[in-house]
Amino acid sequence: MEIQEVVVSMSDIEILKLLSVTLTREKQETLEEEIQKYGKATNWTIKQILKQRLSSPTKTVEILKEVFIEKFDKRIQYLEDIVKTARVEISSHQKMAQTVRSMRDKTPFFKPGKLILSQPIIKLSERAVTLSRLDGNVLAVPFDKRSRNRLVEKLEDILRNEKPGVTNRKYGRIRITWNKEGFADVDVRAKLSKGP
Repeated sequence: MEIQEVVVSMSDIEILKLLSVTLTREKQETLEEEIQKYGKATNWTIKQILKQRLSSPTKTVEILKEVFIEKFDKRIQYLEDIVKTARVEISSHQKMAQTVRSMRDKTPFFKPGKLILSQPIIKLSERAVTLSRLDGNVLAVPFDKRSRNRLVEKLEDILRNEKPGVTNRKYGRIRITWNKEGFADVDVRAKLSKGP
């Protein structure tokens, strides 16, 4: 399988495509559990946004916070990521419904199988992404050697001068897509330094 370095390039924003190593059975189960939770939380949030006609992300977080904490996760950053994903899904569905008649009367649906998270819940290193879980444990998803080596210079650029406990502004949300063969695709939205 050929790995592409960059799928999307908008000015200095790139999506870096990496693959994980084949994960252990325990890590696979943990990742699948996180992905299922994310899918359920996103679809619940989509329904609430539509039902309550919530137009702003800030208002959505404020209104849904209490019930969301009880049902899914107590971290506000997690809810903020879910709201972003839900709003993108709603917008995408509305655009498609303009041309596909059969979608017009259907509720948007986030298809489980991926996570799209921000710092501090997910962190990038040169060798892996690390997902912080609600229970305080972390799940490291190491990159396979081939894809890591292909992007090593870009990863070094992103992580140069990173300080502990400070958000690294050189990368945004990270998407982990589960592959049932035992590994994951990892997409990192990155802002790279311009060359000389």
